[in-house]
This record gives sequence, structure tokens and C-alpha cells, in this order.
Amino acid sequence: MKLLLTFLVSFVFCTAFADAPAADESASNNDSADTTPLSPLHVSIPFMGDMPGNDIEHPLVNVIRQWGHETGREITIERFPFKRSLMMAATGEVDFHFPMIKDHDATDAGLPFGYSETTIFTVNFVLYTRRGETLDLDNLHNYRMATFGGHGKLFPFPTSEDNTIESSLRKLDSGRIDGFIFADSGADPVLFELGLMGIQRQLYKVYDVHAVISHRAKKGPIDQFITEATKNMDRNILGLAQVDQPYHDWQMGDGSVPALVQSEK
Repeated sequence: MKLLLTFLVSFVFCTAFADAPAADESASNNDSADTTPLSPLHVSIPFMGDMPGNDIEHPLVNVIRQWGHETGREITIERFPFKRSLMMAATGEVDFHFPMIKDHDATDAGLPFGYSETTIFTVNFVLYTRRGETLDLDNLHNYRMATFGGHGKLFPFPTSEDNTIESSLRKLDSGRIDGFIFADSGADPVLFELGLMGIQRQLYKVYDVHAVISHRAKKGPIDQFITEATKNMDRNILGLAQVDQPYHDWQMGDGSVPALVQSEK
């Protein structure tokens, strides 16, 4: 399926990991004449529906690559399955994992990993329902809800997880579920491609996206690098990945489908 479908495979908490010291990152701040180069950064990015071995790469990988270009910092990027990537950041085997969805009010207390101090970008989660039907947003536990695999723990109500967005949207269209919630960047292009005119969409919630670091690295040089790189980055690259964008309240058949959604068809 499209590259944008699975970049948000997140919020799957691994079993407890032992914290390990993060990579030695800092140049001396005691001597302004010190020209010792900063050590390279080692970053883990999970597979996100792309095929990097076949030169098909998810656009969010370029966010980290851009950080290297803009800061002059050498960054080595490696790709791993999500759980392994997260574990490597939690234990300090890599400097950080990217990306990771975070509820705005959530904390990393009790988790085996830490969130970066800064929010790198935001992503819109959309509720998809059958046209003409209205769900009570305060009581979604009363409905048959689904999301894409790995995201069930984002929601305070029972939610089944599907392996593909297409499967969920087809279940919704046929009446086997009452609602589907996922990122607009992933689900909108699938909805448009399938041409399911009987499905309507509305904003559910805007989530933050962070990097994941070890607890020992919080507020340290790695965390500071992420903050500075985020602050100074060219954010146009995020638009290419359809994230960090305002929510567009379009519906199938109304002639206002965003060009980026149509281009993914």
C-alpha cells in the first residue's frame, strides 16, 4: 500500500528494558576554543510500509536526513521493525527512535523509554463513519471501533486493530464496524483510492509526534539536539509527508479533496 499508510505504527509498549547510558554526545562547554567534533548520531527509524532496500523510502526519513544537512552533524540512519527500534532507543543502543505518537497529556512515567522534550510535529487522527450516521464522541465505547495495528492503546475505549487500512474501511462501508480512527495522512489516500462514497470523515483528535530516547538522555545533549533541529528545520518537508498540516474537512464527492491526497492514488 502507500508509503504514508503505516508511518504511525506506534504506542506499542515493549516489555521493560534496562536503561543504558546514551551515546557520549557532548563537546566540551568549558573551553570555547575546543574544536573537537561532535560524535555522530545513530538514529533508528522503523519500517513504515516502505521498502528501503528497493530504494522506496518513506518521506519522513528525509526529516532526519535534513537535520544532518542543516546542522552539519553526521547522522547514521538504520531501519528496524518498530518494537526493536523502540527497544534500541530505550536502552541507549541508538541515540533516538523516530517517530512516536504521544497524547498531549501523556507522560513517560512508568514507561521503559523517554519522550523527547520537544514536539517535532503533529498529526490529525480522523474518525471515519458511514454517511448519515452520527456517533456519540463521548461514548465511543458503545460502538464497534477499529484502528490500524499498533494504535489501540491511544484510545480510552475498546478498539480492534486491523492489519490494513483498506480492510477497516471496507468493514466500515459494509456495516461490520461502526467507526474507524486513524491518521488522515494514512487513511485519506486509501479512502480516496477505494472511492467509498458511503463513508464520511471528521476530526477526532490532534496528536503530538516525538522522538524516543532513553530516560538517562532526557534533557541531555541528544534531547537538546532534537529540540534545536526541530526549531530550525525547514518544515516544508513535513507537508510532503502530509503531517503537521491543518485538518481539511472534505468529504468524498464534494470536489474539495486535497491535491496531496489525490496524488497518492
